[in-house]
Amino acid sequence: MSGELIVPGTGEVVAPDDPAQVARALDGVLELARQLNEVRGVLTALLVEEAQRQGTKTLHLPGVTATLSGGTRLKWDVEKLRELEGAGLPHERLNAFLRPAVTYRPDGNVARQLRANPEYARIIEAARIEEPAPWRATVKLTAIEHAALPATGPEQAE
Repeated sequence: MSGELIVPGTGEVVAPDDPAQVARALDGVLELARQLNEVRGVLTALLVEEAQRQGTKTLHLPGVTATLSGGTRLKWDVEKLRELEGAGLPHERLNAFLRPAVTYRPDGNVARQLRANPEYARIIEAARIEEPAPWRATVKLTAIEHAALPATGPEQAE
């Protein structure tokens, strides 16, 4: 690699042919990434708190829309779901519901259909396991807000 590299966030100029300088710059970038991840977590938590207060996962705010995902992750107790066959569910329908793979992953559409039978619904509900899942936030700026942001990148380094 030829030329110098400007490290975003620090503005540090790194000579690609100086391994010690490259290593120090990488250490700085990794520390900056750790700090940014920590701040991202705090900012996401603040958006989650507001979204929960408003009862939505999409916040339409002045000039920006924030969309959240996560919170819980659904897991299934597959052995419990096998009780559906003992409750009368035909084997073919059980196979349609529990799709074989490396692990079994119940089909949510079939689950909704099977819940029409109260006994099946009881077994399906008992097999559901919700686990905590990390929250993620995406942000989309409106054209007006985006145009008002200062430009960043190599063209600004001059």
